[in-house]
Amino acid sequence: MNASDLPNSEKLNISALSGLFVHTTNSYKYLFFLSLLDILVRKNFQKLISISFREIIIEMLANAWYPHNYFKLSFGSQDKIADKLDALELEVGEPILKFRDPDKKLLRTTISEQDIEDIVNYISRYVPFRLLMPFMRQQLKGVDIDHGVDREMPKVAQRYFDICKPLYCFDSTVKQECRGIILHSEWVSYLKENYAIVRGWVCWEWLKYMQKCNPNVPAVANKLFPPQKRDSLSSQTKYWKLVLEHSEVRCGRI
Repeated sequence: MNASDLPNSEKLNISALSGLFVHTTNSYKYLFFLSLLDILVRKNFQKLISISFREIIIEMLANAWYPHNYFKLSFGSQDKIADKLDALELEVGEPILKFRDPDKKLLRTTISEQDIEDIVNYISRYVPFRLLMPFMRQQLKGVDIDHGVDREMPKVAQRYFDICKPLYCFDSTVKQECRGIILHSEWVSYLKENYAIVRGWVCWEWLKYMQKCNPNVPAVANKLFPPQKRDSLSSQTKYWKLVLEHSEVRCGRI
C-alpha cells in the first residue's frame, strides 16, 4: 500500500500526511500515529479533542508491548522503547497475557501506574513537533531543523492552524509548556471516514520499518499486533486486507 492510495481531500493536505514517515530512523513516529488512531477510536472521534503527551506515550508503550514481550523484536538501534518496557518490569495478569484485554485497558492501566516520566519527557521532547514537519515545512523554511524546529513549531502550528490545517497544534505556544496536542476537527473527520484505509497504510509503513530492523526474523507481520480481533474495531478489521491488496509482500516474509 502506497501513500498515493490515501483518499484525497479538497480541504486537507494529504501529501503532508503521506510524508509523515519519510526519513524515519526509529519507531516513535509510527507508534505515535498508530496510538493516536487507537485513542481516536476509543473516544469515538470526538471533535476538538485534546490528548496529553502522557496518554499518547502510554498507548505507544502498550502497542509496543506485544512485539517486544513475545518476540523481542528490535525497534531500532537507537530506540528507547524496548529499554523502557524492560525497565518497567510489568506484572501483567492472565487477561493481558491471554489477549482477553481487547482495548488494552488493563495493560494501559498497568503501565500508567509505573514511573514513566523519563520516557514521557524523552519522547515528547522531539517526536510530536517533528511529526508535524510535513505540514509546516514552508512556514518553517530557513529554521534550523536540528535546533530550531522544536522551539518554533508550537507557535507556527497555532498561527496557521486554520489556514494550513496541520494534523494538530499544541496546548501552548511555548515548547517547554506544551503538555499535549489539539487535533484539527477536519482531520478528525477525515480519519473517521477513512479509518480502515489510513490504518492499513500506517500498518504497512510500520511493517516495512520493522522488517528493516529485523531482517532475519520470519513472519514479522504476524508479530506486530496481538492475534485477536478487537470488538470495538469489528467494522475496521479489513485494514490488513487492504495492506495485502496494495502491496507486494511475499508469503515467505509474512
